[in-house]
Order: sequence, then C-alpha cells, then structure tokens
Amino acid sequence: MILNKSDPPVAAKLQIELAKNPIAKAVYEALEKAPGAFEIVAEATGFEVRAPDLLPTGLPNRARLKIFSPRPGHTLVFFYKRSLVPYSRDRYSYGGIDLREGQAEAQEIAAWIAFVSSGFHPDKRPANLRRAFPYEIPE
Repeated sequence: MILNKSDPPVAAKLQIELAKNPIAKAVYEALEKAPGAFEIVAEATGFEVRAPDLLPTGLPNRARLKIFSPRPGHTLVFFYKRSLVPYSRDRYSYGGIDLREGQAEAQEIAAWIAFVSSGFHPDKRPANLRRAFPYEIPE
C-alpha cells in the first residue's frame, strides 16, 4: 500500500514516471498489492520509494528503492539508505540491478519489495542483486 499517492506532488510525479518507465509502473502496481506501507519520494530523480514501517528490532526502516533510466531501454534499480547525519547527502548502497532489456518478472519485483521491507536483511537479498554496481545513485 502506498500511503502518500494522493498528495498532489506525488500524484504529479507518479503520472510522469509511470508513463515513461514500464519497470516503475510494474513496481508501483506490486507496491499497491504489497502488505507493508510505502511512500513515494516526490523530490527524487526517477521513481523512488521508501518503507516507513518499523523493523522487528524497533528501529525505523531507512531502506529505499530507486528506479532510474539513463537512456531508453536501459533501467537501473538501486537499493540504498540515506545517511542519518543532518544535511548530509551521503547514501549507502546495498547494490543494484541493471536491466538492459527493460523487463522484470513479477517474482523479481516481489523479491525487491521484500528486500526493502526487511530493511535490507541479508536473508531477503534478491538473487540477481549486484553488490559491485558501477553506477552512481542519482539525486
């Protein structure tokens, strides 16, 4: 379930991002059916979602998923956390997925969502996640 989809800036962002990226649209549809809560980050480049629920440890979940297309037919999926230091622009990458054919299976997307929901728990790591990911996370 996406908590903030009716906010005007988020609705405008979704309209743009979902129209230009089929992977973002598939992830959005899967998030709507997912059991946990999610929020879209309106001010981000590309399609970015975060999981605001608390983890089983009681700590806030800082995990984020970003979908970005540097060019048509090439989509990058980033898994990262933002720094807790105020005013810091640091991001801690947990890896990424490079989709050159522009397609993702429903099971793959479900694994991505489970990984984000878990706060990047190692047991929930998607099978095709690359830890050495040679791309910078766009702001």
